Amino acid sequence: MKKRWASAVFATLVLAGCGADEAEQGEKKEEVAGQESAAEEEISKANLSKSFKEGKYKADVMAIGLPADINEKAEKITAAMQASLAKNEAWYLETVAGLAEGEKLPYDKKLGITEDEYKFFLELDQHLQLGKIGDSDITITKADKQSTIENPTATIVKKLTISADGSTLQSDLGDLAYVEEIKASDAQKITGRWNGHLYRMGGDNTKQVLQISIGQLEDSEKKIIYTELFEEGQDKKDEIIIF
Repeated sequence: MKKRWASAVFATLVLAGCGADEAEQGEKKEEVAGQESAAEEEISKANLSKSFKEGKYKADVMAIGLPADINEKAEKITAAMQASLAKNEAWYLETVAGLAEGEKLPYDKKLGITEDEYKFFLELDQHLQLGKIGDSDITITKADKQSTIENPTATIVKKLTISADGSTLQSDLGDLAYVEEIKASDAQKITGRWNGHLYRMGGDNTKQVLQISIGQLEDSEKKIIYTELFEEGQDKKDEIIIF
């Protein structure tokens, strides 16, 4: 049986020279578990910890990917390109070296696919969707005005503590410093509009970089935690939970 949500297939050797974009009134809504209503608590840096309530909650584990039919087509195109570029490696390396930052690799027959297939491949991000792939039981506790979120089944960070002033996050992989505010935008097409804050551990010269974004979706008022782990020599890992 085909999975509805399949991982997006972007051939890094082809996209190396390509820029990446992204990334109501009425009856009173029932309060979403694990958070204050948006009217009571804005998700500012200073009150981020306060916006979480103690308790046990069921979270949706989400993934960004492609619908199965789109993914299948993309995989075939990727395989064809990889086979062709293996035979035209010198041309590829020379062409990519001459591209300006963010400039897309121009179409060429040496890619091994048609021009329409290449256009489809470059526009795969327009097909990306956020889909549920599982459930997770999380526990939120409070101490010294800090909120600790424990997620035993998480694949990256299992324990996360938000400082009282929102300036740092403590995780079982290390401490993360505040980076910047995330403001709701129509460009957030995959997740929908949401506000929050970005934290990071590590930098350009470290072998491991951990990024965690925490915020609240505008429409549902649910919390979202997006964790990304970059490690030298390994594929990027990420995990998204919404509750």
